[in-house]
Amino acid sequence: MKFNSFLISYFLLLIILIGLIPFAKASDYKIGVEKGDVFIWNCNVCDNNKIDEILGEEWDDEGFFEDIEQGTHMKWRIRETDDDEKIYSSETKDNETVYTLEFSKWIWKTTDEWGDEDKEEYSNLFKDPDDFSDDFIFPELAPIWLPQPMGEYLKNIDLYEGYTVDARVIDAITCEINRADIDDKYPKENIKVVAMYNDQGILKSYKLYIGDHKVILDISLESFITINFLLLSIITAFFYVGIIYVIYKLMKS
Repeated sequence: MKFNSFLISYFLLLIILIGLIPFAKASDYKIGVEKGDVFIWNCNVCDNNKIDEILGEEWDDEGFFEDIEQGTHMKWRIRETDDDEKIYSSETKDNETVYTLEFSKWIWKTTDEWGDEDKEEYSNLFKDPDDFSDDFIFPELAPIWLPQPMGEYLKNIDLYEGYTVDARVIDAITCEINRADIDDKYPKENIKVVAMYNDQGILKSYKLYIGDHKVILDISLESFITINFLLLSIITAFFYVGIIYVIYKLMKS
């Protein structure tokens, strides 16, 4: 009887431990940003002529790099997030579920007077990493945002062999692309991208290198204001104003 009780206890414990093992599924990931969050990036270095030569003249026609120049900055304001959008995938030939960010975009500019948004855009990432094509290369070489946990998500994508993901201390991606590996034409020479991300999965540093570790594109996240931070700031301000008012009333009485 004692042996049977021990055996039953052992199997129950084994079942519990198996249940605690984290399995990477599409449902494990989540979007790290929220509606109302604002992100501003600075372009510290941009050798447009050299990048045109290496990646072709269309690299800055649209998307994150649209009209980028050294000394400019660009802003996103998140309008909506969706983790259940459907889009057609040319890879699977079916409608697949994606994570979607809808955002207002202010294209790279030198002025600090933002004015009205330049356009509204969407950015999608497949919810299931298996839906990406084999040997996948991100359009910007490193993604601008990622669902969390970033490391688990990327680990389950069949990425191009030049990608290295490090999510141990600082979320970072290194991508080394050999000459003519993008489309049998570009890049014209070997390049390397090093990108780092904040705890929301948003790009905070992007550097594009050519030979001899020369940086030809350097982008950094200048500032970000999350809706949670804004609400906390307002509540904190009211709290301190209330304390000051109470102290003032006590001193008057």
